[in-house]
Amino acid sequence: MFWSRPLVSVDLADWIEDSFDWYEARFPTSKDLILPTAAFFTAKKGAPEDTAQQVLADIQRHLGNDMSLTLAPHAVVPAEYRHSYQSTGDVAGTFQTDGEDALITYDPELLQRPLSLINTLAHEVMHAQLHDMVADFPGGETAHELATDLGCIIAGFGAIQLQSADDIGWAGYLRQPTRAHALALFLHRRGQSIDLAKAHLSPRCQKLLRRAYKGIAS
Repeated sequence: MFWSRPLVSVDLADWIEDSFDWYEARFPTSKDLILPTAAFFTAKKGAPEDTAQQVLADIQRHLGNDMSLTLAPHAVVPAEYRHSYQSTGDVAGTFQTDGEDALITYDPELLQRPLSLINTLAHEVMHAQLHDMVADFPGGETAHELATDLGCIIAGFGAIQLQSADDIGWAGYLRQPTRAHALALFLHRRGQSIDLAKAHLSPRCQKLLRRAYKGIAS
């Protein structure tokens, strides 16, 4: 029956597993699922730039990343003046480097959407983390953006990424079923239950995760 089909193809599942092995052999990874709670993120109410900087610091701490990264909001018009607030063409964040200095920029409107801010900054820090190893990651340079999203999930940000993509109605580089599979694999490899993630996921994301976890466990 069609609903019993796996969420991802065998080739894609193999790439995800190979990527877990590759990443975990090179970088520290969280033993716990990183969740959008005060237990993981310490930013207090304050100036927007200070809040973003603290979120960045927490992400780097979770990733074991000690790179010197400059963070700045990028120049955009306020959301109310944009053609479409939900536009998927809006650039949420960027990573730029000249080989010496590294800059991450973010859409300041993300400060109104903490989950999206965390997800965006985690993606850009992962860009920085993988920058010198792009060709070595399974799939090579052609899979760079996919590998960056997947790297975040391997490092523990899977629930945040899955739900953030669901919130904005855009899957980004990975498809939602692929994210759910990777998140389920993260939990399975650590012997953890999907209940850890469920309270932070929409019913649609919970359904994807349950299906993915069942397929991996079997």
